[in-house]
Amino acid sequence: MDIAWLAPVLPAAAFFFNVLIARQLGRFKHGVAAAAAIGSIVGAFAVFLVVFLDAQAHLGGPAHAGGIKLAAPSLQEEAELPRRLLFDHIPWFSVGRWDFYTTLSVDWVSIMMLGVVGFLASLIQIYSIGYMRGDNRFWWFFTVMSLFCAAMLGLVLAYDFLLMYMCWELVGLCSFLLIGFWYQERDNAEAAKKAFITTRLGDVGFFIGLAILFLQTNTFRMDEIFEAIDAGRIDPTLVTVAGILVFMGAIGKSGQFPLHVWLPDAMAGPTPVSALVHSATMVAAGVYLIGRAYPLFVASPVTMAVIATIGTITAIFAATIALTQRDIKKVLAYSTVSQLGYMVMALGLGAYTAGLFHLFTHAFFKALLFLGAGSVIHSMEPVLHGTGKSPNDVFWMGGLRRRMPITFLTFVVGSLSLAGIFPLSGFWSKDEILVGALDAGAWVPFAVGLVTAFLTAFYMFRAIYLAFFGAERWRLAVAGSGPVTVAHAAGGGVIALEGPDRDTTARHGAATATVDTQDVPAHLEAGDHGGQGADHHAAPHESPWVMTVPLLIISVPAAIAGWLNIPGVFTAFGDAIYYGEVHHEGLNLAVAAAGLLAGVLGIAVATIMYWKPLLSPVAVGASFPRLYRLLYNKYYFDEMYQWVIDHVVLGISGLAAVFDRKVINEGVVDRPAMLTSRLGYWLRFLQTGRTYNYAFAFVVGILVAGVVLAGFRPDFLQASLW
Repeated sequence: MDIAWLAPVLPAAAFFFNVLIARQLGRFKHGVAAAAAIGSIVGAFAVFLVVFLDAQAHLGGPAHAGGIKLAAPSLQEEAELPRRLLFDHIPWFSVGRWDFYTTLSVDWVSIMMLGVVGFLASLIQIYSIGYMRGDNRFWWFFTVMSLFCAAMLGLVLAYDFLLMYMCWELVGLCSFLLIGFWYQERDNAEAAKKAFITTRLGDVGFFIGLAILFLQTNTFRMDEIFEAIDAGRIDPTLVTVAGILVFMGAIGKSGQFPLHVWLPDAMAGPTPVSALVHSATMVAAGVYLIGRAYPLFVASPVTMAVIATIGTITAIFAATIALTQRDIKKVLAYSTVSQLGYMVMALGLGAYTAGLFHLFTHAFFKALLFLGAGSVIHSMEPVLHGTGKSPNDVFWMGGLRRRMPITFLTFVVGSLSLAGIFPLSGFWSKDEILVGALDAGAWVPFAVGLVTAFLTAFYMFRAIYLAFFGAERWRLAVAGSGPVTVAHAAGGGVIALEGPDRDTTARHGAATATVDTQDVPAHLEAGDHGGQGADHHAAPHESPWVMTVPLLIISVPAAIAGWLNIPGVFTAFGDAIYYGEVHHEGLNLAVAAAGLLAGVLGIAVATIMYWKPLLSPVAVGASFPRLYRLLYNKYYFDEMYQWVIDHVVLGISGLAAVFDRKVINEGVVDRPAMLTSRLGYWLRFLQTGRTYNYAFAFVVGILVAGVVLAGFRPDFLQASLW
């Protein structure tokens, strides 16, 4: 376990190697940079394997391991805990009387995240070789990915709030660079700025919360802070305030309401970035922060209530938006926001194991889904190139299951797991959260969890049916421009484009929809990033093996990772990762049946609307036009924030600018400067450097002095003269 520090060091070394050496190698720099990045993250995963085996040998394995405890243990108890602290006695630097440490923690929580990040980052970077092929900044992509992996691995090992915060911000910087990777397109640059600024809003609260804790304890060491909280040495009000402020960092990083707006726009980056940074790792950092600093949050019922409320709102809020989105990556992005809300809700309700278990399983199937979406987009880009249609738009896909069988099968596996269908991973982790909500007596979160499960299944299979089934609508996009008539034949029926604001007609057996080609997302993910823009394929095709092999490999844990915590059968995950005293609930058949039924119903409704169209999406949308527009426009949150920026922020900024210019610059700075300049102009006559000027002034001075004295003492002047 003592070599765990190598996990972040290896990708960091790859970053510096690529920046200092690889970039100087001319045309060889791309291959060398990719080899260094992939080799380093594979090495980090190897470090995880060594640490995992060592932890099992020395900590007695998960079955004998303890969970996180609120009180700091004694030295004897510490030896029995599943935690190995590294560098906790070696000062990093000192400021006055304070010493700061790069303390790392190797316990089952950090080991779990080391495995998730190392495994997924290795496969996603291999996948990126095919996806990013031909990009003229190929080497820079892998360089930044290495820096991101180093920061993320450092974050999950950090047991010092200062070190965690530094890695936290470095992860945010890498996210900014990767979202705006194709910065030449204005939309991408704007999305990168939006993500950076929005997450900084949460990070300001995080920073202030850490400052409060430091002022109360004179340390950033987590165990010492938790001990002070448990001992009552910090005022409970301050504990609540600090906890909510630290949680703000999680709100921003994990895209929780109301700072969720950045995450869907972050899909402007390359799809491998979406798969790694914005589904499996970085956005999970907020949930991981809650789990790592849980003693801080659980010490205040108010903080826990805030966490549970935010998570519950986010889960249902984002799921409803995903129902109407046309961009396949944005469907997955809002799904990610919703599932992160699921996790936050569970942690806020005290279901510690359930929240982190869903974090674990979700990483695999959501990474699989994003990579599957990337495979589809990679295939559609050369087909739709030059047509003005977005390769991300599911309405311009169709019939891809026969042309992309591996992508289709793996995408279905990921979708079934996300929908919580037995016996795949998502079923077990979702069931744990629902049981946790029920045990806490939280009926509203429990009901929201069930409804969200239904919506999740619906929007995922809506995307599947539109992308992989039905008529090959991309042929019509290639055939011409301007308004075209699209017949959505699928399974003997017809699907018309949904939405009350489109010119549509629908009838069973022969539905058509008139679609204006301008009514498509303006964003083209990459244009010609793969170097294939000029080489138009006659039809979509399966992606190369370097992309499909990672899909097949990730589909395995996406399907079975949940088997690590089957109640009453095998509970290795719950035995290793828990808070307080370990306890296992039996399988709640009623809850499991309700969750499974919700998922099955969601799939069934999607089927009768988009595959066997017994219910027309157009008719549904036309029946609720305002609701449809509300969801399609994402509750107008972007417009609301833009209005606030335009009318409030910029208004206040304008007033501040006028005050600064008129009062500060002209009144406080410029006027004294003008007075000084004017005085200097007159005083310059006193220092000319000419002898006759000084002699003249001397004589005049004597005369003036004589006159003045004569006025007060005439006899003095007379006596002096004679």
